[in-house]
Amino acid sequence: MLKYKFVLYTLLAVVFSFLVHEFAHWTMGEFLGNEMRMTLNTGYPIAGKYEKDWHYPVVSSVGPLTTLLQAVVFYFLIKKYSNKILFPFLLTCFFLELFSGLLTFRNPNDLARIGTYLKIGLFTLPIFFTAIHVSLVYKISKRENYDWKFVFTTLLLIMVFSFSWIGLNKLYKVILL
Repeated sequence: MLKYKFVLYTLLAVVFSFLVHEFAHWTMGEFLGNEMRMTLNTGYPIAGKYEKDWHYPVVSSVGPLTTLLQAVVFYFLIKKYSNKILFPFLLTCFFLELFSGLLTFRNPNDLARIGTYLKIGLFTLPIFFTAIHVSLVYKISKRENYDWKFVFTTLLLIMVFSFSWIGLNKLYKVILL
């Protein structure tokens, strides 16, 4: 049976990951001189477009790079402390990249837009970033002897919390900044 503490940490990991990712977009946009808005699941210029065309790929890139940095930090924290409670913070990063990459079929995500801007293809960066996240999750799962049931159950929790978070944003259009 899952412990309530672990479930709460998983919820915290999802909320933390979404907020850090979107705050990175918001911060970079503001830094570049755009008046930005941030919701639970988006960061965008209030004017509807960026002041300069090159701002769009730069602001788009900082979210996935921040998510990757989070994954690397939590990978090393788990490696150092062997603390299972930190695993959702790593696995959430993987899920966010995988899910946003899959959504590219409907609506290009941050990495897909950057790939298009760089003329390297729509799926090149989403696949590359997802592969890095898979590698981190696989290595730490193997090192820490996490069984497939633990990883899968954690992933299911992350999915439920993520879809709820996205749904809240869609339903209530919560503006944070």
